[in-house]
Amino acid sequence: MVSPPGAISKDKKRAILEATLEILREMGLSGLKMEEVARRAEVGKGTIYLYFRDKKDLLRSLVEERTWAFYREVEEVVRLRAPFFVRLEALLRKRLAWIEEWRGLWAAVAREAMEDPTPWLKGLHQHYLDLLEELVRSGQAEGAVRPELSPKATAAVLAALGCTPQLEVEAYMEHLLLVLRKGVAP
Repeated sequence: MVSPPGAISKDKKRAILEATLEILREMGLSGLKMEEVARRAEVGKGTIYLYFRDKKDLLRSLVEERTWAFYREVEEVVRLRAPFFVRLEALLRKRLAWIEEWRGLWAAVAREAMEDPTPWLKGLHQHYLDLLEELVRSGQAEGAVRPELSPKATAAVLAALGCTPQLEVEAYMEHLLLVLRKGVAP
């Protein structure tokens, strides 16, 4: 069977990125060696440099690829034809899974990828905020979210949720959704 043009190179690039993430999870940044990435991705070390200029470029690409994949999933949830709180719960579950996947590596990898990652990270994060704002506006349109709430501010609050749950995930989700539905006032 013949692969479509570019399929093999996409598979190699994906394998390199997956191997990089695997090594980061196991050994952290200090354990990330290009030789080990090549071995785990089952490519020659030189093949890595066909796709990435250097380790910083590899790390930047990893953050971007994983972040945009997450955002595509969020976008699907935001645009589902489902009630607001169903979509919100699905979104928060995806957020918790993404946080679990990265376990604090995201910011460290981003800092390693460039000297001052702040503008770059803010640019990436803005897309997430825009999606959350879209979710809030749709919740307001269906009457599930109070109309006096600022969609932008509410999106920022939602973005901050789920970053470091101290409870078991199901208990956290249940409590978080209760707080969001009912508020904290008596």
